[in-house]
Amino acid sequence: MRFKNWLARLRQGVARMSRQDGTDADRIALVLRLENVSLLGDYLGNAGFAHFLVQISVRMSRALRPHDPVQIAAPGVFSVVLHTGSEVEAMRIALRLQADCQTAYQVAGMAVVPILSGVLVQNNSATAVPTLTLVEWGRNRLDAIEVEQLGRIVLLPYEHWQKQPSSLPATVAEAVAEGQIEPWFQPQVCCNTGAVTGFEALARWIHPLRGTLTPAAFMAGMTALDHAALTLRMLRGSLEALATWDAEGMRVPTVSINISQPELSDHGFAEMVIWELDRMNIRPERLVVEVLESVGPINSCEHARRNLAQLADAGCRLDLDDFGTGYAGLDSIRHFGVHRIKIDRSFISGCDRDPGQQRMVLSILAMTERLGIATLAEGVETVEEHSFLAQIGCDEVQGYAIARPMQLDQTMDFLRDYAARQGDIPSLQIKRAG
Repeated sequence: MRFKNWLARLRQGVARMSRQDGTDADRIALVLRLENVSLLGDYLGNAGFAHFLVQISVRMSRALRPHDPVQIAAPGVFSVVLHTGSEVEAMRIALRLQADCQTAYQVAGMAVVPILSGVLVQNNSATAVPTLTLVEWGRNRLDAIEVEQLGRIVLLPYEHWQKQPSSLPATVAEAVAEGQIEPWFQPQVCCNTGAVTGFEALARWIHPLRGTLTPAAFMAGMTALDHAALTLRMLRGSLEALATWDAEGMRVPTVSINISQPELSDHGFAEMVIWELDRMNIRPERLVVEVLESVGPINSCEHARRNLAQLADAGCRLDLDDFGTGYAGLDSIRHFGVHRIKIDRSFISGCDRDPGQQRMVLSILAMTERLGIATLAEGVETVEEHSFLAQIGCDEVQGYAIARPMQLDQTMDFLRDYAARQGDIPSLQIKRAG
């Protein structure tokens, strides 16, 4: 009976929300998104995940006033219209609601603690905007938030686009054809010398309406054609970046690109990469191919094995990305000649002060030292994390503590400024994990 009463309240709220015409200025839309939905769905199963969403919705409804209804905008996405014009009050309500919902839930005998990210959307213009439009705009902005904003609440003013294109790309492949996909670059630096050892190329979709989108906003629905188009765009953009840095006299040894299972499983992938390297006159050892450990076993298919072997024979370097979160075993690392392991940021966060994190990182470093494999810690967000990793023997770091991803022209200023800052800094004597 209690669930039926809650469901009735929810339906009434949705109906009331759809009838509102947006003329009331004293309203701010809150959109909350449950993170790691796919992972939770796999972990809990369909029935367990559905029960989990119901529990979150019920808890939200109980924490709010009756005239602030909760709406399920999509699986794992919730919206609330807060009847207040005060940004301070809206943020207070949003943070309280987030805290209430980010506590343990019992699902199928397991304790699950969710993480919710959110945006508060306020219309500051004189033009009235329908509530559903504010909510949809908030959902789009959530798709575009940076990694460091995950798990936080952000207040944003609603922006109305006066002129919209008559047609927009519906797929990643179309966006590539329209020139809307760009490689952005995040630097990687040596913990011993402080020198820039390379950049990782990260895809960004410069969407005409939704702004700059990270891969999290568009990867889930990609087809094989999308993957192929995106990979070719990122490969060519990365090789062009190396040529540009060389022409400007910048010393950038390598560039890294992410390769997922669909590309590795394409029997002609290695030949395409080698042909592009030859066309751009770039030595193969300057290209680092990152294989996502979390995607699947890197030796899971014959074409993947052949492609990796062919790229290694040509001289390309191989990184194992997101190490510690997926399937790769020591035999795969040895067989394919992995050059470097990228320690996932889930092990790096708080490593300067968390003994559990420190033991995990030290164990990985000890293993890689015995295997003769380099290590790179990704997602390093603080100076303290950087210092700790350098002192215990991590080879390289990457993350916001060094720099955010940037467009190619911005890398020039970064490299000049970084070189000027590093000029008088002595090398650090590191302590090996073993």
